[in-house]
Amino acid sequence: MIHRNYKEGQKLDVAGLNQITVLLDRSETGLTEIGINEWKLDGPPHKHNDKDQIFYILSGNGVIKLGDEEHKVKPGHLIYVPAGLVHQSITKGSEPLCYVLYNVFNDSQKEGHSTFAEHIEKVKKIRKQQAETGNAEVDESDTISQIYPPKVIPDIYTGVDIQSGSQEIILHLCRNETNRCELSFFRCQPGHIGERRADHDREQTFFVINGEGDISVDNEKAKVKTGDLVFVPPGVSYRVDTEESALEYLSLGSLIRV
Repeated sequence: MIHRNYKEGQKLDVAGLNQITVLLDRSETGLTEIGINEWKLDGPPHKHNDKDQIFYILSGNGVIKLGDEEHKVKPGHLIYVPAGLVHQSITKGSEPLCYVLYNVFNDSQKEGHSTFAEHIEKVKKIRKQQAETGNAEVDESDTISQIYPPKVIPDIYTGVDIQSGSQEIILHLCRNETNRCELSFFRCQPGHIGERRADHDREQTFFVINGEGDISVDNEKAKVKTGDLVFVPPGVSYRVDTEESALEYLSLGSLIRV
């Protein structure tokens, strides 16, 4: 069972521009990678042809550029960045812009790099050049045939609710809107007893944004709190329960079959 807190993990420096804390490495999964990305300086314009990205803003204020559009962001915003789209993170104010970074790869090659650290080592020179020139194409990346529309969600607590007993679900990213991922907000009320299930078409990652509870994966059980991450491989049973506290979390599904 992979269960970690967002303050833990390997620290990766990206050419002095930003720091990434690795929470879930690509070497541990089929398609998923997650880190905490902290921008002290303005990020360079760049793109990723081999993965979708999702940002969940934790702290700071800034601007996220998505193609030709600019969006002011603050804590609680959720941003979907499709593969192939040029984007940029810009910090506003004295506090760094910090967000949960979800990477969902298009295939098991994972950009040809075996770990997050190896990927950063390969691209840090390119990122520095992009920052200095303001040009996203210094890596001479190939274009891709389809780029899905980006999506900015200013409030994860609003949307179409799906009520199921003591559990509320808001679907923010559907699988038909992305290359191979989906993302939902879950709220489990105090005393919630979850149904044990296994999903064979996706691997899942839960990131707790508020509250406490118990998450069981196969025969292991962990008490989780705000800032904790739990990874569930495809086909492995899991269950979410609460006692005296409600539990709110984001659930990322990385689709094995599309």
